Amino acid sequence: MLRRHFLPHEKDDEQNLARAGWLYKSQRENLENIITNAVCKAFGGK
Repeated sequence: MLRRHFLPHEKDDEQNLARAGWLYKSQRENLENIITNAVCKAFGGK
C-alpha cells in the first residue's frame, strides 16, 4: 500500500518497497517536527 501511494508507477520489488518505507518514515518525522514547532510557538516556547 505504501509503495502504491508514494511510487504509483513503480513495481513491487524490494528496492521500491524499501524506498516507499523510507519516504513514509521521513514524511512522518517531518510532520512531527512541524507540529512540535507549531505547539512551541503557540505556547511561547523557543
